[in-house]
Amino acid sequence: MRRLFANRLAVATAVVVVLGSLVFAAVRVST
Repeated sequence: MRRLFANRLAVATAVVVVLGSLVFAAVRVST
């Protein structure tokens, strides 16, 4: 159970990082 939670946390962190970099790239290109 705890391992599954840690795995989800890692996946969520990766998704946030990817989305953040995508938004950062979009803002850089748009300006």
